[in-house]
Amino acid sequence: MISIDSDSVLSDCTSSTTASSDRSSPALLCSDEDDPLIPSAADIKRTYHVGKATWAFFLQEALNMPQGLWPTKLLDPYIALSQVPALPSELPRSNVLHGRPRWHLRQRARGIKYADSSVSGNEWDPALVSGRRVTFCLGHQDSLRCGISPQAAACYLGTSSKTMNSIAVLTLCWSYVLSTRFLELQDRLVQYSTHRLWPQRGSKPHQPTLYLDGASPALVRWLCAILYPGLGWSAPGKLLPPWAASIDANVGIAVSAPATAEGTLAAPNSSEAIELLLELCRLCGLGAEADQNDQDWTALPPYKAGFFAALMLPFYRFTGLRPQFPPPHLSTKDAAGFDENIDQAATHRLAQGLRYFMTLSLHPPSLGSILWSIFWQPDIECNLVSPWLAAIIDTLDPTIHAKRVEILVKTFASRRPKVAFWWLALCLLGDVSVLDWIRRYTQTQSEQYGYGSLSPPDPMVSAWVGSKQSFLDFDKTSCYTGPSDLVTRADLLRCRFNCKLQDSASTTLSWRPFGHMSKQCIEPDLWPSLEAECVREYSSFTWYLGKQRRATSLGYQRESGRAIEEVRDMVEVRLPGDICQGPCRHDIKLAPSKEATLNMLSLLVEDASGTRHWANAAVLLQNLHPWMRDWEGLDTMEIPDRRAPDDSPKRPSWFLQEWIEGMHGGNE
Repeated sequence: MISIDSDSVLSDCTSSTTASSDRSSPALLCSDEDDPLIPSAADIKRTYHVGKATWAFFLQEALNMPQGLWPTKLLDPYIALSQVPALPSELPRSNVLHGRPRWHLRQRARGIKYADSSVSGNEWDPALVSGRRVTFCLGHQDSLRCGISPQAAACYLGTSSKTMNSIAVLTLCWSYVLSTRFLELQDRLVQYSTHRLWPQRGSKPHQPTLYLDGASPALVRWLCAILYPGLGWSAPGKLLPPWAASIDANVGIAVSAPATAEGTLAAPNSSEAIELLLELCRLCGLGAEADQNDQDWTALPPYKAGFFAALMLPFYRFTGLRPQFPPPHLSTKDAAGFDENIDQAATHRLAQGLRYFMTLSLHPPSLGSILWSIFWQPDIECNLVSPWLAAIIDTLDPTIHAKRVEILVKTFASRRPKVAFWWLALCLLGDVSVLDWIRRYTQTQSEQYGYGSLSPPDPMVSAWVGSKQSFLDFDKTSCYTGPSDLVTRADLLRCRFNCKLQDSASTTLSWRPFGHMSKQCIEPDLWPSLEAECVREYSSFTWYLGKQRRATSLGYQRESGRAIEEVRDMVEVRLPGDICQGPCRHDIKLAPSKEATLNMLSLLVEDASGTRHWANAAVLLQNLHPWMRDWEGLDTMEIPDRRAPDDSPKRPSWFLQEWIEGMHGGNE
């Protein structure tokens, strides 16, 4: 930690000890040298300038990357599949699907080896503990409508013209592949509907056109269905798969191809659809650029861009975003550029992992926790979140304002590639309003007004992806064997979390809790965990399929046996060179630090048994703290009975008594 002397910090506060009237400002963070919750001026200034130096470094890394090229590892989606479970091979035809992670808890006294907890057969293992229930939505009444816009976010990603012109078509192709694979797991078959486009020789003025001379009748029929302004295919049942998408009704797409006898072609299954997608890529040369000598950088192939975008379709629906694509234009005149060996093998490899990709794609809250972990820093304490996020937005805002989406995503890729992959997919689907989300999140820790935030961390998802999101993802730092030891609040909450793995409310904090508390103030139930060395490891995921049927997945890496290339997060901070002298006049909002600190207190007041009491937090506050006005951290759903046991029932009022006796009856 670096030391920075300061008299005051920002937010129009000019003294190191701020008056309560200033501290209660709803917008700006002010320092306080002697407050148990509010950070000091020196800490705020240090955090802000360290954040500025750190994110300026990553921004410069992005600016130094070749334009239009991406880190090769970033474009391998398998880097994000470490322990992601596969969807069950048989899915119920229900609205939702439930499952639970299983955790392996190991505990031993200091200096003693861990006991062998291996079991054989169906023997019960006490070290395996089930986690919270996770709910997956399995369908919707209608398809997600996609629009065409020259201002789509994909236009600012520096992709090639082939990728720009084809991403609308290829995203809908992958949408169909994902949907049919999902329906096959439910034993439902896709059928063509009567709604479709019709091939035509020419094109209409100002209308996106696909020129597909030489395409097979099956490919033409397939494209006529998936590009219809609506939905040109259907499946038995009331619900469509979560990836079902269609072009908006006000967008017309003509398909120009020689007249062919299509007969009564059946809708392709997922494997047949992959072959049709490959045929389209061969016809129009939609492969990776082959003239690259540097193995560390590569252009985004069109077929991968469409796949990445399709994975985010359920997330867009869940958050109210609208997919938007550049106007499509394809022609067989540009047939060169598809490698039968490299590109075809890469496409088949994507198809082989669909059940794993679908699990993450199917659960928007999981994707939300991944996306917003891009800004998380392991050593930032709860009350210093505001200056850290202020430094981020001050560094990135010019890039966001200029819509330099390519530079923004590359900045993320410099820091956390496994997370940046999902930001790339998010932007490929086209809604530029996600840029405004970043601004709002850094000021409020809530990305959308009127929506619940998807930013809270999920230890299950961090284990799935192999990228940490929270202080809970680290092991306890020390063993507290003495009766008067000072226990860090972070270690205390780690131990409490391990006691309540089925409680989703215990996963709402990513930033590190600050401070210590005496072991004497902690519930004795937790002392064995505090004194021992404890390790919590992800084990597996169990799906509940109904009628007492279950399916367990160990995750992609263990089930496939394939090695995943290690991609390391760069979460080390950079020390600042220049530091502002005197008052630090930067616009640092109050909300992030206040919200994170109150979340910390909400977790501290609840002991391992679930009892909520202020004494559990061991925080001494002389008066009502300005950050705690209207705080509902001690509220419960239980309403105590205030009547003493020997109280007699209260007599009715005089009017009620007269009404009971019939004195106020109406005249007939």
